Amino acid sequence: MLPIWFYLVSLFIAPQLWVEPLLGLRIDLLVYPLWVLALTLRGRLGLVFRFGTQDWFLAGFVGWAILTMVVNPQPPRFDELAQNYLKWLLMYRLTAASIDSPATLRKASWAILVTVGVIAIEAIQHLLGGEGWARQGFAWVDASAASVGVEHRTRWVGIFDGPGVFCVMFTIALPFALQYAARAYGKAARVMAVVVGLPLYGYAIFSTGSRGGMLTALAILGFWVLSRYEITVKRIVLSAVIAVAAMMVGPSYLTSTTDAEHSAQHRVDMWVEGLEMAQSHPIVGIGRGNFAGYTGMLIAHNSGIELMGETGFVGLFLWFGVIYCGFRALAARSRESPDPKERELLNALGLSLVGYLVSSLFVTLEYETLYFVLGLTAGVRNFTQGEAPYAKRDAKIMGAIVVSYFVLIKLFAMTY
Repeated sequence: MLPIWFYLVSLFIAPQLWVEPLLGLRIDLLVYPLWVLALTLRGRLGLVFRFGTQDWFLAGFVGWAILTMVVNPQPPRFDELAQNYLKWLLMYRLTAASIDSPATLRKASWAILVTVGVIAIEAIQHLLGGEGWARQGFAWVDASAASVGVEHRTRWVGIFDGPGVFCVMFTIALPFALQYAARAYGKAARVMAVVVGLPLYGYAIFSTGSRGGMLTALAILGFWVLSRYEITVKRIVLSAVIAVAAMMVGPSYLTSTTDAEHSAQHRVDMWVEGLEMAQSHPIVGIGRGNFAGYTGMLIAHNSGIELMGETGFVGLFLWFGVIYCGFRALAARSRESPDPKERELLNALGLSLVGYLVSSLFVTLEYETLYFVLGLTAGVRNFTQGEAPYAKRDAKIMGAIVVSYFVLIKLFAMTY
């Protein structure tokens, strides 16, 4: 687990970006060789190159994303984007090869809880003290946020320097803390989850002032409650009705599609631009990394729409394929596991991925955090016995997801 700890420290705490003796240090040149060495000593390096369906989907997406940059006008950051995707593919496979049992998966979840927990403390201190550990100031506050008492919005460094993206760090960790509130654990663990874990991550989420992040946290809590019971169509419909009612009576800061700075309106405008890109370039899109150049304004602030516009429907299908296979792997292992604590852990990993997807509706989140979480889901296959092979039915489901995604966004944009 040492390489995973090392990697998550460099990703979330990122001392190389703000601790003076480490400034500019290429942490990746240390992490990846260490990771390869650790897997070699454990005799697991060969697993890095043993691809399953989920892995081929990701390899296909990475290859397709790079191809779209080649056949379209090259984006300004072509080399950086291509290198990032190849590096993320490697990291994803190294993560998957490191997870060989429920015990190692739990250790990885603790690495997430601790490293993100450190930055949750930082965010709270930043909110209360006015300056972050990296001496970063607050992010901007719009009028709608101020109207409900949000005076400051925290941010971090590196890829987390915006409050919306920063909040995703905490919503990824929240389900792993929430699992300990389940009855599968003892009273002490449940008390710690309710008294320490949930308030820590909840207050850190609040500190960012992110509307999308707050809605994501509510979605995670809602799905967690649903997971306590047998899921039926009736209960899903009832939950949807309750969710709509809550949105109607909720504060406008969270639910409104208009605001003083027109940020929500601009987002929808960019969604329309993304739809037009996909319609005019349905196969290869306009090229990964070209969204802002195409609009001359902003990025999509929605990962799915941005990928659809830049890599076409083929790229979106491959991207959804990785995620779909991840959920599929978790469901297969959960069905066969006799251990209620393991099932809670698998549920937490699934909710972490759900939270990432909900957040991606509000912010472009094509970052390595997603591929680390997906790497954990791929690792679950290493100790799963009864997963059915990928079949035509799965391809049809994925195709329906892609079409439904496009149609729903299109209908929303038309009625906006």
